[in-house]
Amino acid sequence: MNKLIEHHTEHNNRSASSAELDIHQHFEIFMQRSLRGIMGSMKQDGLSMPQIYTLMYLYHEGEVRISDIGVLMGVGKAAASQLVERLVQQELVERIEDESDRRAKKIRLLPKSLRLIEKGLAVQRQQMGQLMGQLSPEQMATVQKAFMYLIEAMHKGGAHERNKPEMNGDERFFSK
Repeated sequence: MNKLIEHHTEHNNRSASSAELDIHQHFEIFMQRSLRGIMGSMKQDGLSMPQIYTLMYLYHEGEVRISDIGVLMGVGKAAASQLVERLVQQELVERIEDESDRRAKKIRLLPKSLRLIEKGLAVQRQQMGQLMGQLSPEQMATVQKAFMYLIEAMHKGGAHERNKPEMNGDERFFSK
């Protein structure tokens, strides 16, 4: 904890651009550690990182086209179709007709995948609950306010729009 306090003191003496970099670094550490629970739980169930990310995307977005998954993962439609096919074979998702375009197919979660996701989220919530239990009410209020600011900025910037991921490389596995 002393290193964090020293780091925070150093941070106060830096420019705004350094402060932004500091926020990015802290956020990356937070995301990595907070995702350990859900990722670990789902990996134990035999899922790969791309499969986990696809399921989480569907969990948050609902029904999506295969092409949306390809864009999200940064792969072509053929590779996205193969990923979806493996999920279909595991009875985690199903293909359904797209009502707006009968030639296209959409993908949606099945109850089995919802159970896996909920199990992983329960582990994550338990870990986060332990972490938050170490914070004072004032610190909790500060964290809550910070997340509200970030979410507001996401909405203003359009980062919340469906089916328009702005990710590339490995960061796609650690978002959301």
